[in-house]
Amino acid sequence: MTHMGKVFKRYAPAALSESREALGQVGGSGDLEADISLCAQQTLEPAFIRYLPREGKILEAGAGRGRWVFYLRRRGYDVVGMDLARAEIAAAKAFDPDVPIEYGNVLQTGYPDRSFEAVISLGVIEHFEEGPQAALAEVRRILKVGGLFLVTVPTQNFMRVALFNRIKNAQTSLRRMRGVELEFEEYRYSRRQFEARLREAGFLVVDRAPDDFRPPMNMGLYADSRFLQHPERRWELNNAGKLMNATLSALSPWLHCSGTLWVCRSP
Repeated sequence: MTHMGKVFKRYAPAALSESREALGQVGGSGDLEADISLCAQQTLEPAFIRYLPREGKILEAGAGRGRWVFYLRRRGYDVVGMDLARAEIAAAKAFDPDVPIEYGNVLQTGYPDRSFEAVISLGVIEHFEEGPQAALAEVRRILKVGGLFLVTVPTQNFMRVALFNRIKNAQTSLRRMRGVELEFEEYRYSRRQFEARLREAGFLVVDRAPDDFRPPMNMGLYADSRFLQHPERRWELNNAGKLMNATLSALSPWLHCSGTLWVCRSP
């Protein structure tokens, strides 16, 4: 494997960490319709509309409650979902009993070879401590020749490298000194690091885009610092956060975006 610097590794207290089966981008608020509406506010949505095929079946691997499955199906895409979290699937089925989201493992989907025109994976494969290789190989297997893979992972942006990672490392060290049991939470990759893994897995990179919300919401700053969060509105920032978001956005969205979307093709 190509090595280009150390990948940032996050840990969380075992007593507070979410179930590994329920991890995924954005998570759930309890109001699924509100979560579905967030899709239109994300910076990756235009790439979805541009690249996802209108004909042929699409899989979201790690769909959670299925907000993107619902959103894209409402726009005419033939999307199905799978997830390991039975509670999340049950919540999706309670919202719409006919939604095609089933139990399944992104490492061993059980689908035949070359089953899909496209596969989506959002905020999932960074949670495998052994690395993304097995998940990437499974996606290659189930994609048709020339099929598209749209994948996001957390990005090592400027604000994380300059400030937030240092704070999180200090928190981790302090917790270890206090004897707190920690669990692996996720990797955060630089764009160069993860793109190398995609190429090693045999994918051809077609495009990339920042993964975050459009202002006034923000995923990266909101997730990295509770001191920048709005006290009441989820994914919105307080006044200090809004000022920081506006300043950084005027320079480049890559400075503080939560993740990167890669659009890849299976040869």
